[in-house]
Amino acid sequence: MSREIPFTLVDVFTSRPFGGNRLAVFTDAATLSAGEMQELAHEMNFSESTFVMAAESAHAARRVRIFTPRRELPMAGHPTVGTTWVLASRGEIALESANVDAMLQLGIGPVTVTIESTGGRPDFVWMAHREPEFGAKRRDRGRVAKALGIAAADIRDDLPIQIVSTGVPFVFVPLRTLDALARCVSSGAALAALFKAGEQLLPISMFVANESGEFSARSRMFAPHTDAIPEDPATGSAAAPFGAYAAAYGLIKPQPCASFLIRQGVEMGRPSEIRVEVVRKDSGAFAIRIGGRCAIVGEGAMFL
Repeated sequence: MSREIPFTLVDVFTSRPFGGNRLAVFTDAATLSAGEMQELAHEMNFSESTFVMAAESAHAARRVRIFTPRRELPMAGHPTVGTTWVLASRGEIALESANVDAMLQLGIGPVTVTIESTGGRPDFVWMAHREPEFGAKRRDRGRVAKALGIAAADIRDDLPIQIVSTGVPFVFVPLRTLDALARCVSSGAALAALFKAGEQLLPISMFVANESGEFSARSRMFAPHTDAIPEDPATGSAAAPFGAYAAAYGLIKPQPCASFLIRQGVEMGRPSEIRVEVVRKDSGAFAIRIGGRCAIVGEGAMFL
C-alpha cells in the first residue's frame, strides 16, 4: 500500500498569493527516510521543501529538514520562515500572545523564530541568524562580470565582491544600476567556471543599493551550479549575511539598530519583500534577524 504524505504550499516573503518564494512544507515526515525526502523535494522542484518531525530537544517546537531539488541544506531563510508560518497557522506553535518566541531544530542546530500575531493568527515571522562570517574577497571583477553576462563597469569598484555567511555562504556582487541587475544571466556553466577545481561552488547574490533616503536594496540570486536553481525569488539565507555586509561597509549604521527592506524576485514576476534587522552588539559583532509575511495557497498529499 502507498503512504500518503501531506503537505502545505505557502508563498513566503509576500502578503499575497502567488508572489514571493514557493515552499512545500511536508507537515508529517516522521516516516520518511532522507532519500525519500530528497525524492519529494526533487519532484516538487521548488527552491526548497521542508520536512517536519518531532524535535529531539525538549526546548524545540519541531525538527525541520530542508532540501533543494539536489541536496539537503543545514539552514535556509524562506523555508524556516514559511515552515514557522504553517506551524503557527495549524496551532502547532501556540500563539498565546502578540509576540511568541519558539525554537526550531535545523541542521545547524537550534534557531529562534518570533511570530507576531493578530487575533491568534500569524502576521509576521522573524528568524534569528548566527553571527556572520566574512570570507575571501574576489579581485577578478571582469571575470565575474563576464560570467553574469554584464560589463566589468557594471560592478561597483568601491565595494568588494566578497563571500559572507550566516550558515550558508554566498558571493555578494555589488552592481551600480537596476539596468545592470536586470541584464544578469543565470548560466550554470559560466558560474561554475568561477571556481577552481575542488573548490566549493557557491551561489551568487547580486544587489543594487538604494542609498538615497531610507536605505533599501534590490537583489537577485543565482544557484544553477550549486542547487539546480536558475534563480531564487527570495533568499532569506542571503538576506542576513547581506545585512552584515551592508553594516561592515557603511551602507547602514546599526547603532544600535538598523532595519531595511530587500526586494527580490521582481525580474521573475514573483516580487518578494524581506525585512532585515541588524544590531551591533557591545562586542562589535552583529546580531541579525530576517523576516516577512506569508500566504498559504494550497494543501495536498504525495503518495509513496
